Amino acid sequence: MSGNQTAIVAQRVDESPADTGEIRALAESAGYEVIDEVTQARAPHPGHEFGAGAVAELRETAAEIDADAVLVDNDLDANRAFALADQIPDGTAVKDRKRLVIDIFGERAATRRSQLEVRLAELEYELPRAEERAKRGEDVGRQGFKSAGESPASQVRAAYKREIAHVADELDGIADADAENRESRHEAGFDLVALAGYTNAGKSTLLRRLADDHAVGENDHRHGDVDGVAESRDQLFTTLNTTTRRATLGDRRLLVTDTVGFVSGLPHWLVDSFESTLSSAYRADAVLLVADATDDADTLREKVETSADVVSDHRDGGFVPVLNKVDAAADVTEKRAVVTEVVGEPVLVSGLDGTGLDALADRVAAVLPDRESARFVLPQSDDAMSFVSWLHDHANDVSVEYGDSVEIEVTGRPEVVAQARGRAESLGG
Repeated sequence: MSGNQTAIVAQRVDESPADTGEIRALAESAGYEVIDEVTQARAPHPGHEFGAGAVAELRETAAEIDADAVLVDNDLDANRAFALADQIPDGTAVKDRKRLVIDIFGERAATRRSQLEVRLAELEYELPRAEERAKRGEDVGRQGFKSAGESPASQVRAAYKREIAHVADELDGIADADAENRESRHEAGFDLVALAGYTNAGKSTLLRRLADDHAVGENDHRHGDVDGVAESRDQLFTTLNTTTRRATLGDRRLLVTDTVGFVSGLPHWLVDSFESTLSSAYRADAVLLVADATDDADTLREKVETSADVVSDHRDGGFVPVLNKVDAAADVTEKRAVVTEVVGEPVLVSGLDGTGLDALADRVAAVLPDRESARFVLPQSDDAMSFVSWLHDHANDVSVEYGDSVEIEVTGRPEVVAQARGRAESLGG
């Protein structure tokens, strides 16, 4: 979305006080300049979500400032969305929180997978609205083939369902490729680590701190999706497309992936739309759930509970809670107790100044899968030297003694040791 769009943010809460901080941040991420806000404390109105007074204020304010959009920090079903839009001046769009988040995802989507996932989320969101427009007699351009006696709304629903199935099938194909990619990375000797958590928890900053460097290594041609830089900006959804960097933990080589940040109030169906991205990232050997120590205790609890719930649906490997930004936080002892109660004892770190990284390395090492060891004796040859070089590129620990023969002791991922046994056997080992 281009800049210079003006908006009013609107929020209905059951009880005061209202907090428009996150909807304002979402609006800014979507390219809007927030000019004004309207809040109301009451039960949801069955027709417009807001009561008559707030609706009138929105209408008058939108007309006065010629707003491009009214951004509602509530979920509007199709009927309420249309009813509220009917009360707002023509030319001023009405978008609820879900629609705004999808728009932001769409702006950030750069890979085919993320673009498909945004499309899936859009289709799921727009389906009931398109049905409602069809019932109103509006042309939504989705009728397709008509069956005898089928209503326009039924035609629209069937057309959307066909496209949803098509997008889902293409995403399934990408998921299969992701599984093959994980296997190839394991065979190359890498342990896979994913960073999870809310947006602005400092995951990108922590990734930069963990990464070996920002240069492309000589072996990176084998992993073309290993990006050279992880962005770090104070903006929601900076990371939609995953960023992966190489890191070293003791004698273990890691590929660490920073994933899309969560945001409060995402509906379950929207999270499900990003199944491919979440599964690709969290089906790692270890997941670090990163929480923001500068959040207040109640907010921290809510975010950690939500993050843990999402991650648990996709996680296969180890799990390490991380409380980040301790350099800037007050009441760290209280925050640590909150995280401990929800998901277990966290590691206290600062991605900004490096506090706690040694302790984090120890915790990660403790949850990574066990390694295997093997010993080989090979005749002296150029092929044996090539085999030793391959081991250094793929295994975690290699010890070599040269004499009448080449004696090798190696420790590494099971996949690497299995490959090594096959190679050694072919060389007469």
